[in-house]
Amino acid sequence: MTELIHLAAGECTAVLDPDQGGRLASFTIAGHELLVPHGADIFHWGSFVLAPWVGRLRNGLLTFDGEEHRLPINGAPHALHGLVTDRAWRVEGDGRLSIDLAPPWPWPGRVIQTATLHPDRFEFAIEVHSEQRMPVDVGWHPWFNRHLVGPDGTRSAEVELDVAPALMYADAADRVPDGRLVPPVPRPWDYCFVDLAAPPVLRWPGLLELEVRSECPYWVLYDMEEEGVCVEPWTGPPNSLNLPNPTTVGPGRPLRATMTWAWRWLSR
Repeated sequence: MTELIHLAAGECTAVLDPDQGGRLASFTIAGHELLVPHGADIFHWGSFVLAPWVGRLRNGLLTFDGEEHRLPINGAPHALHGLVTDRAWRVEGDGRLSIDLAPPWPWPGRVIQTATLHPDRFEFAIEVHSEQRMPVDVGWHPWFNRHLVGPDGTRSAEVELDVAPALMYADAADRVPDGRLVPPVPRPWDYCFVDLAAPPVLRWPGLLELEVRSECPYWVLYDMEEEGVCVEPWTGPPNSLNLPNPTTVGPGRPLRATMTWAWRWLSR
């Protein structure tokens, strides 16, 4: 078993678990835990990296340069969230982890994630490297608690998700986007959105608000479960690797994505 990585800055603490998909297993501000603890399965707790694809890959099939590849079905009938969430990551430094892409993924590659905690913000980055040309997309899947519980047991009001997307991807019957961009439907949501008016803000009324910033153009917003709320910046939409002109990496051409959580107190 690999030792946990503990980060601390000001009144904030964080724990990365290399053996549990390299995920951020805990993040507290002044004793308030912001992330959902262990959930029903690997996709329902903490905050984890998605790679080398994001969301649903239709029927576990990937076609690239005219060749078809089959990938494991773990969210029937689709392949869900990539290949790095149920494997152990290597520790390369304080807040830096890596994992190799290997079969059943058809191409050799390496995914690196870094997490840097500051007293007022938490910075994250993902890089994907390969010496062969291959398609790839990455993202994050954080589960934020609906209620924050303080060190004294005080329970906050339910979180409010303040976000204004202009468009969303409509889903086909199999819950994979069919390519149409439409106006957002009423909540609750489990969709991929684009053209946000401003970075999403999670607000626990009267206590704390946290802004999620990223240059990623695609955002999956999920608020359909009692366990928590997900705000997920991605470099591509679901099934992106099968779309025309997917993102590719190759020698000297890595993919890099960043995300920052910044917060402020509402009660101080």
